[in-house]
Amino acid sequence: MENIMKERYSSKNLDHLGIVSQICDEIGIVEIIDKLIPPDQQMKLSHGECIKLMIINGLGFTSRPLYLEAQFFSSRAVNRFLRKDCEDAINDDRLRRALDRIFAFGCDPLFASIASQAALRFGVTKKFRHLDSTSMEVHGEYEDKEGLQLITFGYSKDHRPDLKQFMIYLMSSQDGDVPLLAKTVEGNTSDKKLFRERLKELQNQIQEGENTYFVADSALYTGETIKEISSLMKWLTRVPSNLSEAKQMLQCDDLLEELEPGYIGKEFTSEYGGIQQRWLLVHSEQAYLRGEKTLKKQIQKEKDQATRKLNQQSRINFDCEKDAREALSRWVKKLKYHDQGEIILTKTKVGKGRPRSDAPSAYRYRIATVLKELPLRIETALREKGRFIIATNELDLTRLNCQELLQNYKGQQSVERGFRFLKEPAFMTSSVFLKSQKRIVALGTVMCLCLLVYMIAQRYLRNRLEQAKAFVPNQLGKATCTPTMRWIFQLFEGVHLLIHRTRSRTREIILNMNSVRSHILSILGPPFVKIYSNS
Repeated sequence: MENIMKERYSSKNLDHLGIVSQICDEIGIVEIIDKLIPPDQQMKLSHGECIKLMIINGLGFTSRPLYLEAQFFSSRAVNRFLRKDCEDAINDDRLRRALDRIFAFGCDPLFASIASQAALRFGVTKKFRHLDSTSMEVHGEYEDKEGLQLITFGYSKDHRPDLKQFMIYLMSSQDGDVPLLAKTVEGNTSDKKLFRERLKELQNQIQEGENTYFVADSALYTGETIKEISSLMKWLTRVPSNLSEAKQMLQCDDLLEELEPGYIGKEFTSEYGGIQQRWLLVHSEQAYLRGEKTLKKQIQKEKDQATRKLNQQSRINFDCEKDAREALSRWVKKLKYHDQGEIILTKTKVGKGRPRSDAPSAYRYRIATVLKELPLRIETALREKGRFIIATNELDLTRLNCQELLQNYKGQQSVERGFRFLKEPAFMTSSVFLKSQKRIVALGTVMCLCLLVYMIAQRYLRNRLEQAKAFVPNQLGKATCTPTMRWIFQLFEGVHLLIHRTRSRTREIILNMNSVRSHILSILGPPFVKIYSNS
């Protein structure tokens, strides 16, 4: 009995967090932060270690908000992540102060330093860089006591105008969707202004002769923006369809060149904004079929609503025929796909007997009609379905031909996938609860670091699988060499660390490892195998 009492068992959850921790180390996140923001020697945890713990929490996919960080790590194998015993040093106050130090140093340069190091170490190609922004919801009141105007109402990309928000701007590589730059900005910032300012700031980072293209949605395409940036860099973007020149081009008939399966197009030249450029008109067959279906629904919906409105209009009395016809004409002009047909006029006498000579008109007029579709307008709308225009100031076809122009614009989904990840309900939180606006700015940087680590991990695993000509099972049990990291993380659910302590030694045993998990770790490499090994 006495020998048994000298032994003690405990367990910690390891799951997929060992992989997250090792990717952080491969990037060098702790070292970079501690070099830029020297740690306090009296603190058991450095600022870099605090941020690493926040990233691990953010990628824990537990929907646990930041202020419950200490509780999260009470059941995690922290000694495996930081390679030292420091659970007693993890508390919310220490982590909040780390956010304060990040903000004081500068969130933008800190993220840029880490992302640049990650891109260098993992060989991320930066030829095509995609820009976009999204809104992040917040709850509660935020007074401007810190000299910041970050939290405010603005256009909500989540269709929640009732909530205050801030915005996150991202620039991602097309190679692996890896974020290269991130910035937290005011909730009412205009994309047009933001893109112009950020691109002008990037001109010093572009080396002479470097073949780099900046890709964005139509918010980039304004006369003012392309005038300011075209001499500094190469860009490609979507042309807004409301431009008069674009409207004419969208009606073009002879789209003959096949760009890729399902896409045909035709190239034009333009000097919009005084900048010589190439425009590529693209027709997508799948998008056309979707648009045709949607248009038919819109036409039927307008007809149904207009018919109900006409029934109401037909019961209104007018003093004269002219007033009735003008009222009907004004209302019908608001319709997009319909017009009035033959007008039916009803003349009704008011009161009984012969009207007095000095009385107002004794007759009232009611008017009705049957709606008819406008074939020409519908045909024009249908012709534009599935069509869009891509513009670039790269005039050299040998450097960027039409097929590459389309393919790389479609790569804009890389940054959009990043935003979907940030807004995933299981990722950290779907909205933010911190009271300090400065800490929210810093938290935005941590969220983007989570995205960086996730995308680097996914890209790294896929490249290793390709090099080894190996596969892992997907959700259906079939072999794949392009798994999502989210699926890999799910495969590691249930991995635990059993800690056996005696008076003389402490032994750590990994539980629930299987052949699939061991195979994935062997593909990732020895450092990943080690973190899941018995000791």
